[in-house]
Formats: sequence, structure tokens, C-alpha cells
Amino acid sequence: MIPVDPGVSIYEPGQKAIVAWDGHEEILILSTDVSGADTTLALEIMPLPSNPTQIEKASFESFVTIQSIIWKQASDVLGPYYQGQENTRSVEVTFHEKIGAHDITVVKASDASELTAWAEDFLELNEIGQGISLQEFESVIEDYMARGFRFFVLDLIEITSDENSVEPILYRFETDFLYYPLKISSPIPGDTRITLFLLTERTIPSPFYYMPPNPLEMAFYWSPAGQELIQLNLTKGQLSIIDLRIGEIFEDNVWLTVMEYEGPLSGLTKDLMIAEGDPIAPGSPSQGESQDSTLHLILLGAVVGTLCTLAGAMLTLLIGRVKRAEKRIRQ
Repeated sequence: MIPVDPGVSIYEPGQKAIVAWDGHEEILILSTDVSGADTTLALEIMPLPSNPTQIEKASFESFVTIQSIIWKQASDVLGPYYQGQENTRSVEVTFHEKIGAHDITVVKASDASELTAWAEDFLELNEIGQGISLQEFESVIEDYMARGFRFFVLDLIEITSDENSVEPILYRFETDFLYYPLKISSPIPGDTRITLFLLTERTIPSPFYYMPPNPLEMAFYWSPAGQELIQLNLTKGQLSIIDLRIGEIFEDNVWLTVMEYEGPLSGLTKDLMIAEGDPIAPGSPSQGESQDSTLHLILLGAVVGTLCTLAGAMLTLLIGRVKRAEKRIRQ
């Protein structure tokens, strides 16, 4: 989040998001905790893999409901903590609407320098730029464009000196991978705490897959048996209580996984992206796949055992030849 007045510091101590993905479409409900040294406007930039089909107001009750479901099923506390020019050569406005405290514009762009220049002109034309520069974001935006991202949400929000959670917004868009943008925040100074509630048709793998450079960690709770990952199976009815629009995209029960990050914003060097066909894709292997994997392991073990036996035999033969040669030399 970037202050449009460079003389006012903005603090972004927290992000909360519900990410629901059915393998083809995602609903992202996002809320940010922010405060400023003074009252000012701030610009939030969020890359998306496709043009959003729905942008609407969401409710804090969604977060309250999902947390109450976790507390009900988990036996102990969570750990470790719980208007402007419409077209330029390569920038095209695809959506603009004021929703509550948010003034949201979605643009399609293919050149990072033109997008940052367009955003600066956009702020100036609305008489809120005051000489702000977005050059430090250009390299990050270039990285997103190199990965095929063409749609960017620009959200103008009024910030006060009191820390509060900004009214959540729901974004719905088509995507072949589960996605939450993290790297876009890396040029911003300061620390943050991020909590993601992921809703998927199959389970997401254990923390083994989320070691550095991925900054996120799976959240857990304490039980008599020790630490247990927060992975709960939710019914379609529970999904509809969280948000009716989330209940619409799933046909059956889903898995809830909680992931989190706490540390400097500069540490957000990698987005959360999980594709259906990735080795780290959510889900457990089917019985046939499991049997195939077991057979492959048995065959691999047999091959390794055979190679070790051959290596041992060759080493024994070599030692015998050396000893016979030494014996002939002595004679």
C-alpha cells in the first residue's frame, strides 16, 4: 500500500484473506489492517492472472465465521500466533467503481514502465498525486508481466491515524492455479502479519513443500498429541455461512488450510501459486496412484540393491588382484 502523500508514512501491520479455488475459478476476499501518521489516501496495487468477473463488497463476518469454525474443531489455541484517462498505448481500463471506502480501477497492461507512468498520471489527474513516484515498483511489476500477468487492481483507500481493518472486498476471477499475491508488497517498508484461509477441493501438502524461498508457513494448533496442522473438512453448508458466493463454486465438501507469515514485507519474495498439475498440487494420490508409487519404490530399491551388490563384488575382486600382485612382487 503506497501513500499518495510521500510525507505521510503508512503502516500495514496485517492482511487477512479467504482464498477459495475450485481448480478453474477463484474467489478472493481480502481485508488489510492499515494506519497512517496522518489522514491520507493510499494506493494498493494487486496483480491478477485474469480480468475479474466479479468485484463486490464482502463482510468481516466471513472471517469471524471461518475462525469460529476453526475454534470449534480445534482443541486448543492456534500456534505460533494466530477517474483518469481510459486508454494509452498499452494500458486499458476494464473496470472502475467506488465500493464503500474503496475506489477500485482494474487495468490491463503489458508494459511495466507504461503502467507505472499511467498510475502516476491517474493520481495527478485526480489531484491526489502530489509528486508520488512508483519507480520502486517497476521491477516487481515487470516480474509479474514476465509470468503472464496482465490485469492489475488499483484500489484507492482513505487511511487515518487510527489502525483499523479496511472493509473487505471480494474478487472473483478465472485461474488454473490457486493464487495469492505477496511479492507486490515487497518494496514497501515495515513489518506485517498475513493470515490466509485456503479453501480447496483436496488437501494441501504438509509444510515440507513450503520451505524457503516460500515465505508462508502452515498454521497449527496444540492438542494432547502435540502440534496439529489446521486442515479441516468443511461442508457445503458451512461454506454458504462463510459467504454464499463461495458456496456457489463448490459442489461438495472442501478442505480448509490456514497459512501465515509474520515478518518484514521485504521478505515476501514469492507469491502463493499452486497449480493442479504441480508436484505440490493439493490432494492425496488415488489408490491406483499410491500402488504405482509403491511399486516404483520397490523396483528402485531392487535396482539400488543390485548395484550395491555388483559394486561390492567388483571391490572384492579388485582387492584380490592387488593382493596377488603384491605376492608375486615379494617372490
